Parts: sequence; structure tokens; C-alpha cells
Amino acid sequence: MKPIACWIQSRSTLIIVLLMAVIFDRLFYQMSLGLNLAFFSFLIVMLTLYRIGWKDLTRPARWAMTGALLAAAMVVVHNSIIAPIMTVLALLAFSALAHERALRSLPFAIASLLSNYLSLPMAVLNGTGDLIPQRGVARSSWRWARLCVIPIVVLALFFQLYRVGNPKFDHLTAGFLDGLWDAIAQLFEFVFTPRMLFFLFGLFACAGLLFRFAPDLVAQWENGFSDSMRRMRARRPHWLAPLAMDPLERERRRGVVLLALVNALLLMVNLIDIEWVWIGFEVPDGFSLKQFVHEGTWALIFSILLSMMVVLWFFRGNQNFYWRNVWLKRLALMWVAQNAVLAVSVFLRNWHYISFHGLAYKRIGVIVFLALVVVGLVTLFMKVKGQRSFYYLVRVNTWAAFAVLIGLTTVDWDSFIVRVNLEHSNPGEIDIDNYLAMSDKVLPLLYTDLDLVERQMARHKHNRVRWVESLDPEEFRRALDRKRDAFLTRHTAQYWQEWTWADARTFAALKDMGIVPVR
Repeated sequence: MKPIACWIQSRSTLIIVLLMAVIFDRLFYQMSLGLNLAFFSFLIVMLTLYRIGWKDLTRPARWAMTGALLAAAMVVVHNSIIAPIMTVLALLAFSALAHERALRSLPFAIASLLSNYLSLPMAVLNGTGDLIPQRGVARSSWRWARLCVIPIVVLALFFQLYRVGNPKFDHLTAGFLDGLWDAIAQLFEFVFTPRMLFFLFGLFACAGLLFRFAPDLVAQWENGFSDSMRRMRARRPHWLAPLAMDPLERERRRGVVLLALVNALLLMVNLIDIEWVWIGFEVPDGFSLKQFVHEGTWALIFSILLSMMVVLWFFRGNQNFYWRNVWLKRLALMWVAQNAVLAVSVFLRNWHYISFHGLAYKRIGVIVFLALVVVGLVTLFMKVKGQRSFYYLVRVNTWAAFAVLIGLTTVDWDSFIVRVNLEHSNPGEIDIDNYLAMSDKVLPLLYTDLDLVERQMARHKHNRVRWVESLDPEEFRRALDRKRDAFLTRHTAQYWQEWTWADARTFAALKDMGIVPVR
């Protein structure tokens, strides 16, 4: 009865994977991303729910599923760069969390998924054996084929070693090998076409997403971790002489001295920033705002990360439970709080730069990164105060990063950046060249506000240092028209799999403006 059940299960698994691979091929082969990714994600989620059931989904799996579906929808709505990236990552996390109920964190979920894909080739061999009848020529041939794989591989390895080590042997076998490799190359070129390789990739991807092949070693590994720290007692052998000072006490004293000094130093820096950056900030003549923001910002961010590593080092083990660590904890918490103040100062530096030069992706990235740093500082504060583990920090902060990145997919950042920069109060410092580097979604905005672009060009011409190239309104209009024509060509040639609402909105807006001929 057991072989029959295995045969039925292997056959149903093969049918589902083959059908999904066919769908994958029809959706994505030589296609840009759009409706196809949203449909594929929805199909993977529905098949997983059908096999596992909603009630058996853990809370982390439900969060990952929600993120995957939201990001997939945003691929169609906004078609931003981050949306497909987060769709794929969230879908991979959902697959791992859905098939392994014991998993709680994203890093272990990715490790589990990786182990699943690594186990897939062996599962294919075992599954193929289950599909072959238990008796007859086919079963005998399959058994001998499996037995010969390893000997042939070892034979090929020694054959190559002997060729390298013996020039005479290499000369005698060169003609035979050249003919053999040419025959194999022709066979591969005939069988494994680009379309076939893409289909096999889809087969591999769908199998790993829909089914679990690897043992639950990663989940068992994660079960050994807890959000709360445990005290590890290390007793000194009785036959050794007692130490003059306990190691924890020595480490505590070093920590108190270090944290007291860096707290005093950081307090001075924060007081300067509060007076200089927080209150009535102005750009003096000859002051390099670029250096102030670019180099200064990353130096301060690195200092915050380094501070977090120092606190983690002191509270990595039994120092959390040492009864004399009161002042070490107070100084550590004070330093974490002061680093949060420093993060606000870094944000204000970036904000002043935006107020002077406008928005850009890197400046938005700094804000997002600072938000995650603040979350890290809050969780670090809770770790020191509540004796939480390093696993707790990793679990909470990776989920926070996941939520923030999924949230970023819900905004049309290209249009937002262009809209803010067109209406900026400092038109002579806006990067006009960046307008043409944006996606096609900004075309209606630029055509509508060409007068604002020309005003910014006129202001740039009065600058002592001209750092933008687009200063001719007529040339800018011709470049914009070329960008529009490329969009219309791409949009007209699209298949339904590539459709996005973002492109449809852009096309409709250009049509309403009379820039697209009515058909």
C-alpha cells in the first residue's frame, strides 16, 4: 500500500509542478514584469493555501503572505523598482514559513528555503524512482542508471587528472575527447534551447515554492533560540587558585569607564548639533553643504552602528545577569538614547539638504535607513533593559525592515520626487538632468509643467558653478519627446502579461493632453 501511496503523491506533485512551470513560461518568457508577476504570486498563494489551509498558517506566514500580495498589487499599480523585488522576497519567505510552522524569523525562513532548493535535485531522483513501476525493464534500467552516476563522475575526474599529468596520454585521447565534446555540445544545443532552459528554471522555481523537500533541520535549529537570554554558568575547577578579580567584574569596570567617556563625548556632539542643526540652521558663505551631508551623514551613521555593536558586546552574555551591573546598564541605556538624538540630527542634516537641493532616491534612502536605525536602537534599549537575546534583535529588526520595504512599494516615488522638485522653493539647485532619468510615469507631469522646468533652467544659468547639462529648453523638449516616443512604442507592443495600471494611466494622461494621437 505504501508504494502505491508514494506513486500517487509523486504523480500529483509532478502534475502540479509541470502545470505551474507551463504557466510560468507563458507568463514570463521574454516579458517585462507587470500583471504576470501579480497573477503568478496570487496563484502560488492560492495553491499553498489549498494544500496547507488557512488555519494551519502561522502568524509570520500570514504577514509574509500579506506583504507578497500587497507588493504584487503594487507592481501593477505603480510599477516601481522595489515592488517586484519585494514581491519575490516576500513570496519566498511565505513559502518557507507556510511549509515550516516552527519558523519565526525571516533569516531562518530564507535559510530554510535555501535548504529546500538544495534538496530538490535529490528529491527529483527519488520522485522519479517512485513513478517508475516496481518491476520490469524500466525499473532495472533506472536502478543501473543511478548506480552508474557516481562511478562515471569519478571516472571523468581521474581521466582529466591523468590527462594533465601525462602528456602522452593527453595526446592519445585528445581526438576522441574533441569529438565527444562536440557531439555533447551539439546535443545540448539541440535539446536545451533558451526556451527549454527557461522552462526548466520555472520548473525548479515552482517546485521549491510549492512543496517541501528538505528535512526540518533549520526549524529545529531556530527552536534552540529564544527572545529571552539564559544565564550560562561557567564554574572554575576547584583545584585552580581563585582569580584576584572576577572576569565579569573586570569587564564591568572597563565598560563603565568606556561608556562614561563616550557618553560625555556624544553629549557634547549632541549639544552642538541641537544648537547648530536643530535650531535656525543656515548655510554660511563658502560652506560645503555636500560634505556636511554626504560625508558627515555616513560618518555619523557608522558611529551609531558602531555604538550598537559596542553595547551588544558588553551585554552578549552573563553581564546581563551580574548583580553589580546597575551603572553599566544605566550608561548603556543613556548611550542608546543619545544615539537616538544623534539619529534625529542626521535626519535634520538630510532634511536641510533636501530643502536646498530637492528630493532624490539616495536622500529618501537615508531617511528610510535612519528609520530602521531608530527601530534598532529601540530594540537595543529593550534588549539591555529586559535581558533580551541577540536572536530577538535579529527577528524584530528583520520584520521591521520587511514591513518598511513593503510600505515603500505603495508609493509612486518617481512622480512624488518630480512633483516635489518642480515646486521646490530653490529652483536654481534642482537636478534637472534627473527628470529625464526618471521612469515614463513622470511624462505627464513634465509636459504639464514645462514652464517650471524652464524657470529652473534660467535660475541655473545665474549660478557661478553650472553642474547640470540640461539648460536649453528646446533640447530638453526634444529629449522629452524622444522619451515619450520610446514609451509609446513600448506600450503599443506590450502583451497582456506586461500590462500595468501605471502605464495605462500615463498613456491616458498623454492622450488627454493631445500628445498621443487618437486612434
